[in-house]
Amino acid sequence: MNLAAIAEMPSEMIFNEATGEVRLGGGAFGPVSPAVWEYTVGGKNVLRSWFGYRKAEPGGKKSSPLDDVHVSSWPPEWTSELLDLLSVLTRLVGLEEAQVELLDEIMSVSLASRDMLASAGAVWPDGTKDSQRRPDYSSAQPGFDEGDEGQLGFSFT
Repeated sequence: MNLAAIAEMPSEMIFNEATGEVRLGGGAFGPVSPAVWEYTVGGKNVLRSWFGYRKAEPGGKKSSPLDDVHVSSWPPEWTSELLDLLSVLTRLVGLEEAQVELLDEIMSVSLASRDMLASAGAVWPDGTKDSQRRPDYSSAQPGFDEGDEGQLGFSFT
């Protein structure tokens, strides 16, 4: 929930665990659980990574002069993005226990072998020339072509 509007371009985003509020640029959002604040994917904190590209002095790799061009005021769309992100992370945290239970259930049964699948009627493509292994080029757009290994790619000729 948006508790207070963001009034200025924020330079930092902080979490007050006692109140469950995320604060940035005079704005406040909450309640946010510590698990949501600390949520990581691939070793990166999701909220801090998201904010790092939107703060007054954005982080990230600088590869061109365009990297120095950024907004001077907080766009309302970013508030909507933050609310959506907090909502998604809250739901993911809420699903963690069910995900653990589901994984335990999946791992408790025997794996299907290739022979078991074959006896149930599964078939596998025969080599790289099998049409089942290739993309459907009938919907390919002009400017795309098939590479040497059967991959769809850009044509620069």
